[in-house]
Amino acid sequence: MNELLDTKPYVDLPDALEYFNEIAKKLEGQRPILFLDYDGTLTPIVSNPEDAVLSPETKEIVQDLAEKITIALISGRDRKNVESLIGLPNVIYAGSHGFDITGPNGMEKQHEKGQDVLPALDEAERSLKDSLANISGVQVERKKYAIAVHYRNVEKEFVQQVKTAVSKEIEKQPELKKGKGKKIRELKPDIDWHKGKALLWLLEELSSKTDQLFPVFIGDDITDEDAFQAIQDRGIGIIVGSHETETAASYSLENVEDVNLFLKELKKMLN
Repeated sequence: MNELLDTKPYVDLPDALEYFNEIAKKLEGQRPILFLDYDGTLTPIVSNPEDAVLSPETKEIVQDLAEKITIALISGRDRKNVESLIGLPNVIYAGSHGFDITGPNGMEKQHEKGQDVLPALDEAERSLKDSLANISGVQVERKKYAIAVHYRNVEKEFVQQVKTAVSKEIEKQPELKKGKGKKIRELKPDIDWHKGKALLWLLEELSSKTDQLFPVFIGDDITDEDAFQAIQDRGIGIIVGSHETETAASYSLENVEDVNLFLKELKKMLN
């Protein structure tokens, strides 16, 4: 992640629900676009990623909001995976931290250099599955443009072994770089592209010279900091919970339940 422009401890951030009126004033006269992470934001983080299913209530809120403003899901998950989990046709889906984007009206972008890294990802996937085969609870999840190694269900004494295996594989694959998250290590293309760059691309793609979009991004993890940084001087970033570092977000929400409440308030404001 790039050095952040202005980071703050979580305790110094105003709560987005308590300060919703302040946020509403910032949105007055603007055309908002809402960017959302998935895991830890719209759904709680769970032991098995496949069990992170969107609740009917949250899906309804997102669906209602998508009829009023543009919504884009920017997730570390594979794009097809997060698209199937949300299941709404009028939403933009950016998977693998923005390397794979599709949306309404034929929108489609796959990072041109991402394709070149696929053989390295294939090799790393095979190698990691072999080297980690004897560690109970570890999950090696292949996405099109990344590999996620989950160790949430690994016994504490073996966690370092998982991290070491990922680091060794990174050393073998110069085309890849390491990413961090909550109980996860990722192998990603060593390309200057991330959630923040994808967000800015979408803003440029969807805005016009006379009609600029005002971005609001809600996310919970270290990988979301790139997006918070990207909009720090032109939008609103809201961090859910906390992670290992300080944040470039402007406001905070405590958990997924508070995200739901915030989205409901946003819906009321837009009515």
